[in-house]
Amino acid sequence: EELRQCLYSIGDNNAYLYQARDPIDKMINYLQDYFDPDRVTSGSGSVPPDRSLAISSGEHGARLTHNHSRQYHFVLQSLTLWREIANDMFRLWYLAEEDMLESGNDYAQRDTGQGLQRVQQAPRTARAMQQLLASTRGKG
Repeated sequence: EELRQCLYSIGDNNAYLYQARDPIDKMINYLQDYFDPDRVTSGSGSVPPDRSLAISSGEHGARLTHNHSRQYHFVLQSLTLWREIANDMFRLWYLAEEDMLESGNDYAQRDTGQGLQRVQQAPRTARAMQQLLASTRGKG
């Protein structure tokens, strides 16, 4: 019975990764296959609008201005971070539960800017997220 539960758990993890991580992998592949991070002009001297990732403040809700290359790298790094978080979600859930259940690690009520919320220290989760951020930066 214990072995059966382990196998079910592995199956659950694979199902989660299939629906959460794999679509991000597909988006990263699309980005890399259909957009060139460094070449922002075509042979005619300008990039076709459907191939430019550039954004301009005030256009279509954009608040920043980034050229094509900068926006490409921002999108790639953002997708890569989400991919790493999705890939590591079960460990992050485990660490969050460990942090929440830690004896003496009580929550406090704080105004977070979105009203009063119960907040609690989460050192294990914070450490894991810092590692994921560092790993993601290293891949870019």
